[in-house]
Amino acid sequence: MKNTKFICEFTTNHMGNLNILLEMVKKAHETGADYIKMQKKDVDTFYSSEKLNMKFKSPYGKTYHDYRKIFEFGERDFKIFDEECKKYGIDWFATAQDFKSLEFLLGFDLQMYKVASCNANKQDMLKEFSRCIPTDKTVVVSCAGRTLDEIRTAANIFNSHKMIINHCVAEYPCKNSNLRFGNIGVLLNEFSSDKDRIEIGYSGHEEGILPTYGAITSGATCIERHFCLSRDSFVHHIECSLEPHEYKEMVSTVRSGRIPENIREILGEEAYK
Repeated sequence: MKNTKFICEFTTNHMGNLNILLEMVKKAHETGADYIKMQKKDVDTFYSSEKLNMKFKSPYGKTYHDYRKIFEFGERDFKIFDEECKKYGIDWFATAQDFKSLEFLLGFDLQMYKVASCNANKQDMLKEFSRCIPTDKTVVVSCAGRTLDEIRTAANIFNSHKMIINHCVAEYPCKNSNLRFGNIGVLLNEFSSDKDRIEIGYSGHEEGILPTYGAITSGATCIERHFCLSRDSFVHHIECSLEPHEYKEMVSTVRSGRIPENIREILGEEAYK
């Protein structure tokens, strides 16, 4: 457990504000996390026109397009962010939601690239990503809603890459009864013969810290949790995020071997289905 990797998922909690983003880098470094994860997508092509035109009240406008478009950083801001990460000695990588975003991210010296759960069953996309991502880089795949056959297919497509396959539940926030930590054991067993190449992790969307401890004691060795400066925010899914002091407590507890011995009892048996 001392070697557990921790990833601060920034998602859109920076609100498209470069100053907030840079402050998040500093605070993420102070938690002891190993990585920061960003997201990159071409909003205009990723979402349907119906989704983009949907009414959505925010400080940025009246539609979902007005809201979501503001959160995407361009090349200049990413370069400033990249330098800030180097300043604090913390690595970063990102989810590429489309080919255009992957091409953009390949312009940086990243050690990992992520495929989101919603794309993990799109074979044509996975094959193109596998072709474009250098084989000395690690590919992270979350698998919320994916079947075991789909996960096997993804692992085979990236057979020349090291991988982290994340157990994940697409519920925001995820109740303890729906954590499905039994799937971590299923994944560990499925890829046991390829354990030198494939690591099993956990991407959590629950509230608080305790469920993460359950994922670790179930065998996950890489933890991704949403990170924010404050949950006092209008950003969607903010309730799933950890503030800096909470993230730091989580990292410290795990690395010092202080996970409660009765964590299974605390979470309840339903969490381990």
